[in-house]
Parts: sequence; C-alpha cells; structure tokens
Amino acid sequence: MDILETLNCDIVVVGGGPSGIMAAKAAAEDKAKVILIEREGYLGGCATKSLVVPLMTFHAGEKQIIKGYAEELIQRICQEGGAIGHVKDPLGVGATFTPVDTEVYKYAAQEFLLESGVEILYHCELLGCDLNEDRIENITVNTRSGAYNIKAKSFIDATGEGQLAYLSGNEMKLGREKDGKCQPMSMMFKVGNVDIEKVIEYVDNNKEEFVLDSMITSLKEVKRIGIAGFFSKVKEAAENKDFTVSRDRVLFFELCDRGEIAVNISRVIDKIAVKRFELSEATIEGRRQVFEIFNFMRKYLPGFENAKLIQSGDEIGVRESRRIKGVYELTEYDIVSGRKFEDTIALGSWPIDIHDPEGKNIDIKEMKMGDYYGIPYRCLLVEKTKNLIVTGRAISCTHEAFASIRVSPICMALGQAAGTAAQLALNANEDFHQIDYKDLSLLLKNNGQILN
Repeated sequence: MDILETLNCDIVVVGGGPSGIMAAKAAAEDKAKVILIEREGYLGGCATKSLVVPLMTFHAGEKQIIKGYAEELIQRICQEGGAIGHVKDPLGVGATFTPVDTEVYKYAAQEFLLESGVEILYHCELLGCDLNEDRIENITVNTRSGAYNIKAKSFIDATGEGQLAYLSGNEMKLGREKDGKCQPMSMMFKVGNVDIEKVIEYVDNNKEEFVLDSMITSLKEVKRIGIAGFFSKVKEAAENKDFTVSRDRVLFFELCDRGEIAVNISRVIDKIAVKRFELSEATIEGRRQVFEIFNFMRKYLPGFENAKLIQSGDEIGVRESRRIKGVYELTEYDIVSGRKFEDTIALGSWPIDIHDPEGKNIDIKEMKMGDYYGIPYRCLLVEKTKNLIVTGRAISCTHEAFASIRVSPICMALGQAAGTAAQLALNANEDFHQIDYKDLSLLLKNNGQILN
C-alpha cells in the first residue's frame, strides 16, 4: 500500500468515544502534540453513533465518584442546552442517569478537545501498525484520499474493540470463558411524542408489572422516567406474533425533552462484532427489530398511541467484544466486594449487568447502593507493547467484570487516567510500565478525579 504522507506527533489516541475524548483531553494538558483519529465524522462513540443514552452512572448512592474531565464535559453540554444534569434512576439499578442530547454532545466534545489543542482527524480508520521489537513505531490509517502513517512516542487504544492492541500482536480475550459467546447487540432508537403522564398513570396503577426503586411511591416524583416492565404486554404481543424479539420486557429512558425516550429493547443474539461479517448481519437484523418494536409499542403500550419514530442508531450497539489480557485482570469478586487497589485510577458503581448471550434474560448482580469499586492501572497495560495503553471497555477484565465497566461514565474515567499516564510517560521519557502510579494518582486528583 502506498503511503501518501507521514504525520508526526507525541501521542496518538485511536477512537473518539467517551474514553478517547477524555484520553485526548488529558494527554494534551501539558502542551503535548496529540492527534485523535476517529472513523466517524463525530465524537461520542456508542452514545452518539448507537444512541446508547442516557449515560449511567456517575454516582454511588449520594456520592459522585466520577468527576474530573467527564464532569467538565457534562457541564459544558448542559450550558449548550443539551443536558439537564444527573437525575435519580427510578429503576434503582444505578444511583443516577444522565440524559444528553446526542447532537449537542457531538459539538460540545469536539470543541472541548479543539480548545485543548488536540488535532482531530475524522473519517480515519486504523488499518495497521509498524513495530520495532516491543514498541509501536507508527500506525497506518485509511482516508478517502488514501493511506497515511502517523508516528508517535506513545499510543492510546480507545477503539472499544482493542483494535490497536490486537493489530500489534497482544493477547486478547473474547466473550465468556466457557464458549466465547458475547452479550447480544442492540439497535437503540429514539421515540418522541410519548404521553408521559399516561405512562406514569399506568405504571402507578400496575406496579407489579415493573421494576421500580422501592423508595419511589410514584414516577411523578422523578425528573425523568425510566421504564423496565410491561411484562404482560410483551407476553400478549408475543402470543399474537406481534413481538418476536428475544426479550421479556420493555426498557426505555426519558431524555432531556419531556416525551422523548431512548428505547433499549432490540436484541441480536449469536453474533460477534469482530467476527467476519457478523456486525453487518447484526445491523440488518437490528434495523428490522426497530420497526417491529416501534409498531408493538404503538399498538400495545398506553401513552404511545401517537408516538413518532425519530432516529435509530447509525451503528448497532455492541455490548461486548475483544478485551486485552493485561497485567491484571479485574474480576467479578473485585466488583461485588468493592475492592480498592493500591494503583486504583478510576472508580465504578454500575452493577454486573449481563444480557444473556443466548436468551431473553438479564442477570444483574447488584451492588449495595452507595458501594463502589476501584479499577487498577495494571488493567490498562498490555504485556507485550510498552508504549501502548488501552482504555475503555477493552481493558483487562473477565466477562463478568466487563458487564460493569463497559458503561460510558466509567470509560470516561478510564480515559482520563490513560491520557494522564501518556502525559507522564512523555515528560519522563518512560514507557507506560515504568511510570510511578503515585504520580499518576496525584495528577488525577489534582484534575478533579475521585479515587477513594
């Protein structure tokens, strides 16, 4: 392949999702030359391309455990009129959820990085990399004008798939231990013109049909509603052959504008996003499911009689794919026991939330409200490539632990840690394995991140 040009910088971030945004912001804080490449024409990752909104969760009980640059971005989105802050989760699964307008998110994230001096290269897809022993020398990206090399001192993999870690020959894991199957993919979509008052009235009169926080007596008490239920309606529709999706409930969350919701019902099983053409196959099936689900909602659910389909995801939502085999592997025990580590660089409180790879069920191992766990720096480090750090949902963890760390706020916190580590490594002329985690911890705390 002919290379048109070689670009030079200090740090490359591959992927502009929630983790990549924060990684680029942190890496550029000390005036380093940072290039972020993104295959789409916008930032935000699953939240903007797959409509995986609202964001869950920045809190453990009353305590906000994810702040730093993530909170800065949320406040910026609020200022642009695209968010209403953190609101109580009426399902009681997490402490809060954070509705965001995905269009405002794209703009706010872009300006957030450009003002920090990050060079954003949209419509650039990672093709490969050149290695020199245990270091990446440069990556090759493809654009509509051809292929370019980007040379840097260190690299941050924020692809969500561990794509750069994989291409540089590091050992990867996929799916659950017993058979390699991954959680199902879902095609999210937005619906507007929902009669929320009518929905609330039905829920309040049929509480046995719904998963609800025991502390809430009526959905009228919450700022924005979330619904998990309508079990009998789903069963009735399935019996009438109006609902064929492998799902036992309706799940949706209200967004910033009253009456607009994000629907999370679609479920495509037995497909793996990084296997042959299965991502394409899943997208086709997911798009079909959107229209079946929407028609079911209008026909069976009170409050949806005049609902309008606004948008489906540009890309199907991928819950699980590759992850690295790192220096340390985060486990289910670490999460449910609320374990903290000496080298903790991010906190999480989302429960272990496994969508059954083979069926309709959701297996949730809830944490006690207010509990949270730490994620060690070692989970971001691959064993082979010394100038590569991995952030986001591809970090080193088990299938069960993955079901907790995969959500956007945790990925944001991980991204800030990865970018700060890159800044430290650059300034000290060290590899990621050599930097002192105490220095990393201090910098993260100084920039607003919570580590204990």
